[in-house]
Amino acid sequence: MMPFFELINEKFFNPFCCRNREVYIACIDQLIEKSKEIPVLYETDARNTLILYLKNCEYTIETENIGEEVGGGKSPQENASAILRYFRICGWITPQEIGRSGDNIASVSAYCRKLLDAIHKIFDRDANGAITNHIFSMYEILKSSFVKDSVRAVRPYLNILVPLVENECDLKNDLLILKDSIREIMRTVLKMADANSFGQFLIKDELLNRFFNDYFFIKRSGMIPSYIADIDRMLRKLRCSELYDRMVEDCQRIENSEETQAKEKIDRQFAELDSFINLEYEQEMGYIDRKINTYYNLYSTRMMMVLSNNINLEHELNRLLIFMKNLDDEDRETVLHHLSEAHCLMSVGYIGKKSFERRKKPNPNRKTAGLSVSSLSEEERQRLTDELLSETPDRYSVEKVQKHFDRLMGDRKRIRVEESGICTRDDAIMFVASMIYSGTEGFHYEVELGDGMVETEVARIRKVTVKRRE
Repeated sequence: MMPFFELINEKFFNPFCCRNREVYIACIDQLIEKSKEIPVLYETDARNTLILYLKNCEYTIETENIGEEVGGGKSPQENASAILRYFRICGWITPQEIGRSGDNIASVSAYCRKLLDAIHKIFDRDANGAITNHIFSMYEILKSSFVKDSVRAVRPYLNILVPLVENECDLKNDLLILKDSIREIMRTVLKMADANSFGQFLIKDELLNRFFNDYFFIKRSGMIPSYIADIDRMLRKLRCSELYDRMVEDCQRIENSEETQAKEKIDRQFAELDSFINLEYEQEMGYIDRKINTYYNLYSTRMMMVLSNNINLEHELNRLLIFMKNLDDEDRETVLHHLSEAHCLMSVGYIGKKSFERRKKPNPNRKTAGLSVSSLSEEERQRLTDELLSETPDRYSVEKVQKHFDRLMGDRKRIRVEESGICTRDDAIMFVASMIYSGTEGFHYEVELGDGMVETEVARIRKVTVKRRE
């Protein structure tokens, strides 16, 4: 493997180490954005872009020893030309090449683009949701691999295994960032000396908001554990499928290696994925959980100390109680009296709208509504009574209760409630009705009350015996 310093210009990193490094980074960013708008970036367009930026920017360009002076005493046109020459010397812009228009091409080199892109990803990207995005990406890669006629299956090593490993590595890094974020938060909390600092920390700290948003989404969302389980299942399925052999062939062709070496490399990558999904991920999340609890305890303790002027009130209160415990009754009463005088308790109440709402007086001019008086004749009253009785017959009349016990007893002369097999509410009410009708003329049964109660499926009933009358 060729050292990467042999692939780039020896002055490639110089713009990062000079006084005007912020200007150079901003200028190369302007050129990269401009190159996205036009097919070919010529030197005239690049110079005009830098001139416009230098006129609007607030930087003060200091003198650089690059063979000529780039300083605040020169015009933006002169500084733009000097910066372009410096970029070409350092390899940030491709060597001079005349284009079709007759002007020199000023394309940003591929290595410079990749370096600036990596820098922005490291320092400028939003970490919120990064962990879940990697998990979703791994799931989608594996799921699309098993689709019929999948494009990823054409080159399974490059299109399946390599992206999986890359997402796994990025996921590890993001978990480390979460852990480092907790340490940064805890260090910040320890430095706080007043309540205002705590309030500003909670309200304004973007690191705290990003960290907890991402963390609580992972913990509260029920989909993440299921996605992890599906990823583990599909990884085992992938390793036992025909795609594994094609991965080995693809790796041999790309790495130009033997089959044994390719298979060893692929097995090592699968083992790394398996270890992370089944072991390391849970360990890292468990570590973060413990650190979160530690952070909460630290924050609570620190807040209590700040509000109490660095005095442990719990310890002082414990000392006071122990001191009072050893006093006699008279001295204890004296101490409590002085403590009550030192403590002022205020009662704060709130008045609702109902407290002062005026009642509305009734309208005295409104006519009183009354019921119309009417009378029914004896014939009409009897007719309505007969209709009511015919429409709502008595379900537990003497005749119906007697028929029920005729059917229940058969040839027997008596039956006890525990022998009757009460299963429904109607069965229970029939026994209650028999107690009411016992001794009534026309009812052929009588009831003897016993001691105790009987538990049935529907009710708890007094022990009774129903027998035929002689």
